Amino acid sequence: MEFNFNPNELILERIRAVEAYNPATDELIGRLTQIEEPVLETSATALDVVDAMGTPIHTFYNAQQGKFSGSSSLFSLDLAASQFGAEKVVATSDKKITMYASETITIGSDATVVLKHVPVGTAGAEIKYVKVINDNNTFGETFEVATAAGAGKFTLNAATKTITLPEGTTGRVFVNYAYESDNAVSITKTTDAIPEVQKLLIHAIFHDPCDANLVYAGIIVCPRAQLDPTAISLSLKSDGKHPFSYALKKPYCADSAKLFDILVSRD
Repeated sequence: MEFNFNPNELILERIRAVEAYNPATDELIGRLTQIEEPVLETSATALDVVDAMGTPIHTFYNAQQGKFSGSSSLFSLDLAASQFGAEKVVATSDKKITMYASETITIGSDATVVLKHVPVGTAGAEIKYVKVINDNNTFGETFEVATAAGAGKFTLNAATKTITLPEGTTGRVFVNYAYESDNAVSITKTTDAIPEVQKLLIHAIFHDPCDANLVYAGIIVCPRAQLDPTAISLSLKSDGKHPFSYALKKPYCADSAKLFDILVSRD
């Protein structure tokens, strides 16, 4: 006799991936693969019906909604962009991104230093100031860009990435400047943008409790999920996590009141 697949108690090994999609086009927005402390919650507002003496007669539960939260073990640029309601801009050869460099460079015997990148900015003054670093690592004399090197002045040839200091200047200099890169990405946080509504696919791995070798595929489908922008915390430590929290709500204009589906398959 053939039995239909109808599991009940399962071992949840882990959430293996969280994928965010544009709900209108199904285009992938971002994917997380290192998920820690994932939690799926639901909530509702209770409204008690009482009699004249205040005795509860019945309770209605309204405004049901859900929440999916967790942390990524790795800092995610895609997640950060979604949390900020921003676009992740990827540089190309035609659309470069302005980056910033701070370099400490040893002055050559000819009183020149060569930068790592080609500086950009006002022509002839792409770098306005450089500072000498003293032997005790404090800042010394400040030099200002000019058309000719001299007392307190330096010249800059942006095309060759070369700074020329007054003759006899030795030691090291600190230089900060902007340059353009076609190997970069950027995310901009503004005060007038909020996270867009997304569709979530939360992929899980299950095992049969009676036979651990039996592995089942699970997925939680959330048709309407929005990242919570009220308290975004990005740890700037090497062992820090990247937390997130999605509010799950039903599609307001849809006939269905669905918050999410939990699907399990042995295929």
